Amino acid sequence: MKRRNFLKGSALGAATATTLGLSTSQGHAATTTSTYFALTIAPANAQMIDGVMVYVLAYFLDSTKASAELRVREGQTITIDVINQDAEVHGFAIPGIPGATIPRIEPGASARLAFIAPPAGSFLYVDPYKAPLNRILGLHGAFIVEPVRGHTGAGSPTPYSQARLTPQVAALFDALGGGSARFPGNKWDPLDPAREKLWLFSQTDPLINEAVAAKQTVDPAKVIPTFLPRYFTINGLSGYDTSVHGDAYAHSPAERIMASGRQGQPTVIRSMNAGLATHAMHIHGNSCPTLSESDVNGFNVISTNVLERDGWMLKPMHRIDLLLPFERPQDIPIAAWPMKEEPWPLRYVMHCHCEMSQTAGGGNYPQGAVTHWEMTGPL
Repeated sequence: MKRRNFLKGSALGAATATTLGLSTSQGHAATTTSTYFALTIAPANAQMIDGVMVYVLAYFLDSTKASAELRVREGQTITIDVINQDAEVHGFAIPGIPGATIPRIEPGASARLAFIAPPAGSFLYVDPYKAPLNRILGLHGAFIVEPVRGHTGAGSPTPYSQARLTPQVAALFDALGGGSARFPGNKWDPLDPAREKLWLFSQTDPLINEAVAAKQTVDPAKVIPTFLPRYFTINGLSGYDTSVHGDAYAHSPAERIMASGRQGQPTVIRSMNAGLATHAMHIHGNSCPTLSESDVNGFNVISTNVLERDGWMLKPMHRIDLLLPFERPQDIPIAAWPMKEEPWPLRYVMHCHCEMSQTAGGGNYPQGAVTHWEMTGPL
């Protein structure tokens, strides 16, 4: 088997397997005035990067896509049916969206949620019942809201509504594509899926998962004090599996993680943490201006001070959007650019400075929350 992280549904009664990495439910151009999703909560077995099978819970979209990424357009009426096929009580919530909560769904029952999609931004959906237990068992996913008028006053595309843009973020997107000497090349392209990536971090303590699988009572109040993560994931993948390696893995879940493009092809990075461990993410090659960040209530706040970061802290349930500008790496002198002898692509790592998160199974390095991005050529 060439790929790890296969997830095999049990309660769904399926004999097939699907990757645990997040799958996208919609494209980037939803235009209807309403959107409907049906999510099924069910147990499954997930293969970790070291080959160990771990019991998990997941939201399945159409009974096939585990932890599916849900994409909508702001202002749409969103209807979500959640079907609980687990033997325990569960729920559904999108923190930061008022009213988007189902506090309790009995085993074998279903519940419907309807709300108006908020202004554009990045959100997490989770199971709030017995928090944080069910969330770290795997019941979480990304909920992405796209703008209706996603451009600056000067016409530059952005991932946010024009009405909510701050002057600072607007100036950054106006600077792209030749708007300044620093950022030659292209504007950000919202219609190109390669120009937006999702880094959804989580962690797994298999002892907790094993206790739930064995029908033991797990006190949610004791989860945080006893949590000892053994696996660290991005979109459900770890280490080698978070990057694309040749044509054999084209259209794999790793494509949603690994940024790839030429100089001057800026890419939005949506980073969020569904787990319990705080991450200290660090990227090489470029600094990333901060576009937005979630506040203590889960609301998205668009930046008024666009800090350039090569490192950022992600606390549990924290969300930060950044821009990877794909500019000339500043450690390469202008006179030596583009290089004459060094081969393309240039590859730069993204990893966490909380070093235990780079391991798996108690010591396999670098098979944790790590990936890379690559610049495939000059302008």
